[in-house]
Parts: sequence; structure tokens; C-alpha cells
Amino acid sequence: MKTHYFECQCYSDEHTLKFLIDEEEKDLYVSIFLNQYRNIFKRIWVAIKYVFGYKCKYGHWDTWMLREEDFKRLQQLLKEYEHITRR
Repeated sequence: MKTHYFECQCYSDEHTLKFLIDEEEKDLYVSIFLNQYRNIFKRIWVAIKYVFGYKCKYGHWDTWMLREEDFKRLQQLLKEYEHITRR
């Protein structure tokens, strides 16, 4: 598997996009961690809602911004994946 990382324009460690290309299975995985509840009471509240099955129709969203210098690199990564899937 090949791993590629892209940092957010804000340079936060928590806003890092991780791409995994599995050449054998011809899969592309993307993972990102965006939300972090720093307040203990907010964490407890979210946990209580989770335990009782609450589901927000919008999910937990945040923002990730592609840095201008990473545009070509992301484009190349997607071309590489496209090439793998056509084999």
C-alpha cells in the first residue's frame, strides 16, 4: 500500500488527509480527522447522544482546505490511481 498525506492550509495536525492506494485490490482509501471536542462536557454530551442512538442527518462536519502547492500532487495521485484501476 502506498500512503500519501496532505496537510490542511491551516497546518493543524488534526486536519490531515490520508490517502491509501491498495494496488492489489485496486482501492483508494481516504481518511481524515476533523472534529475534536476539547471541552469534557461537550464530549460527555456527544457520548450520551451516541448511547441513545441519536443520529444527526448532517453528521459531524468540519473543513479541510487544499493548499495551493499540493494541487498538482493530488492531481498526480489521482492519475496514479486511475492508471492502477485500468490494469
